[in-house]
Amino acid sequence: MRTILAAVDQSHHAHDVMSRAAELAVVLRNDLVVLSVISSDPMKQFNIVEEQNRFASLHRELIFKHFPENSLAVEPHSGTGGVYKYGTAGVRIQSRILSGNVVDKICECADEVNADIVLVGSRGLGNIGSLVLGSVSERVVHKCTRSVLVVKGQRLEGPDWTGLSNPQKTGTVKI
Repeated sequence: MRTILAAVDQSHHAHDVMSRAAELAVVLRNDLVVLSVISSDPMKQFNIVEEQNRFASLHRELIFKHFPENSLAVEPHSGTGGVYKYGTAGVRIQSRILSGNVVDKICECADEVNADIVLVGSRGLGNIGSLVLGSVSERVVHKCTRSVLVVKGQRLEGPDWTGLSNPQKTGTVKI
């Protein structure tokens, strides 16, 4: 492997994805591209510059949390995001912020940087949410030409169908 692409959004799963991506990048001495995509959904109203600033701040937070600050050096770059070099191993960490269709941009960026693996977070929509909405991670797995690792984090809520998974609450008896 040479390049890892970690696609993160502003959910709590971003830290899980970044933790796994940082671990792989350091152990394998691979470059890491941290990517966020600003959705082009016309139903969402936001200021593009403010959204880019939020993602840039998130990327800095993730990078400085998962790589020791005293081992990071900022490299000159152009465009949005940033480029860092970690430690003596020469691991480069690049921050990218794109806008457009989230799934398409993740897949396009993976091809552009020649990513060996793409890490995405499990959104945790649950059974019902996934049936209705689908998920970015599921669509990336199906569309991307690269290997994809879906990183599961700790579930913050209980299961969707608690009654089915916990017979004691439904009053059924286990035999």
